[in-house]
Amino acid sequence: MILSEVDIPQLDAAIRARGYVLKIGDAGCDPAPHLAAILCQWRAGQTLGTGSVPRIALTLNSTTLIAALDAGACDAVAVPVDPYELAARVDARVRRHAAGAITLGALTLDPVARIAIRSGATIALVPREFALLRYLAERPGQFVSRTELLEQVWKLRFDPGTNVVAVHVSTLRAKLDRPFATPMIESRKGLGYRLIAG
Repeated sequence: MILSEVDIPQLDAAIRARGYVLKIGDAGCDPAPHLAAILCQWRAGQTLGTGSVPRIALTLNSTTLIAALDAGACDAVAVPVDPYELAARVDARVRRHAAGAITLGALTLDPVARIAIRSGATIALVPREFALLRYLAERPGQFVSRTELLEQVWKLRFDPGTNVVAVHVSTLRAKLDRPFATPMIESRKGLGYRLIAG
């Protein structure tokens, strides 16, 4: 959750490009008091529906910055700040707060370090391949449709009319399955793709 008492141009686009949502207070509300009220709720231990999601506050002055950190924000940044730098900081914080390693058979994924290891061998993956593998690994044995992968891994709410998913799955198979005796990625026409213990 990102809370801001200022409107930073391009921040919303930078945050959304990484798959997150920016909250700048309630409509018709002065953001600064809104931020102060939320900091009080953070201090009281209320999560505001964010669960274990890291909380970051954007503030205009050092007093509010200190208050945000004291109230439980994992980071607080004084403006001006580069929106793309801030989006990268958000991504790093989310990864640090991510769940532990995911294990499926001989495959282990470390979501923080973004490392995949199968049968003791590290598999070199580009970020999109890792995101695809992680999404499948979090749903072991469950078929995931192409549309769902486009929405959840590529953050697309429309069909681009390309074979981008099939191409990435093929590349992932070449790295994850071909060096080993048992394949882990299965596909079924009309159902999509799934990851099974190899």
